[in-house]
Amino acid sequence: MTRLSIAGLTAALMLAAGGAQAHHGWASYSDRESQVSGVVEDASLGQPHGLIRVKTAQGVWNVMLAPPAAIERSGLTLAAIPKGTQVTARGHKRLDGTLEIKTERLVVAGKTFDLYPQRD
Repeated sequence: MTRLSIAGLTAALMLAAGGAQAHHGWASYSDRESQVSGVVEDASLGQPHGLIRVKTAQGVWNVMLAPPAAIERSGLTLAAIPKGTQVTARGHKRLDGTLEIKTERLVVAGKTFDLYPQRD
């Protein structure tokens, strides 16, 4: 393999890693903690992270969860959040005003699921 192709491969890998970092980062979210409460419309706990769509008086929020491994560690399952369940998401709202919150803790029926315990 030539030096040029090694450099090209290295650059491509760095760009791919940077895109993944940007996707999973916190930069597009407020530093201030907030909460959103409402009723589950639908939920998915798959890759790259879980998502619950929650209906509130302001509209339907995208409640972004952690990656599947962190969700599993928290104890949260789809059975805990069926359609119609009241939930409260505590975390950080998007800076651009989109109805989206990156959730650190999810409260369901009085039980708290700590999705990002290292972010206290």
